[in-house]
Amino acid sequence: MTGTTRRRAQTRERLIDAAYEVFGKLGIRDAPVELICERAGFTRGAFYSNFASKEELFLAVHEVQAQERVDRLHAAVTRAIDAADISDPDVATDVLRQAGELFMESLASDRTWYMLNVEFTAQALRQGDLRPPTAAAEERFQNRLAEILLGTLDRLGRRLTVDAHSAMVTIIALYEATLKRAILTGTDNGQYVTEVLPRLFAALIVPAGEDL
Repeated sequence: MTGTTRRRAQTRERLIDAAYEVFGKLGIRDAPVELICERAGFTRGAFYSNFASKEELFLAVHEVQAQERVDRLHAAVTRAIDAADISDPDVATDVLRQAGELFMESLASDRTWYMLNVEFTAQALRQGDLRPPTAAAEERFQNRLAEILLGTLDRLGRRLTVDAHSAMVTIIALYEATLKRAILTGTDNGQYVTEVLPRLFAALIVPAGEDL
């Protein structure tokens, strides 16, 4: 990587980090580009040399935040599998429960992330040119999670009764519903993620050699 390329990458990274902070406090619509630049320590010129719009910047934020959650889930699942008894017939449910408990440690940040996604998705639903990149970003995130899911089940000697993409859409929808309820009611519904969701998901799993 050349010096110019490295500096450009660092500029983008600082703008993305600043944007997530400002978006989290003010929302995407009300976040001024000038404030994002100020937080990052750059001018508007630096912003527009890296991003064509605030919406393009959010999609870059989405990629970073999505990868952080993929990495977090992978670490949680790996720790849970390492501590699991593979011979236990309920091992899949136990691993999902333990992974859920580890994943819940960062629930507060996910509430912010959920609200930003809802805001941006609503904008994309109204604005046709945002729909394809938004759908593509969601698809990439779901595919990464599906890879973790399939790898986990393979290590546990289990397989899905439905396709991996459908399973991930279901899991994400249930998790987001939990976050929405937690935000609206001001209560912690972590038990749903650590207890109910693993049991529901277990219904989609069978031993690898079992016929459907």
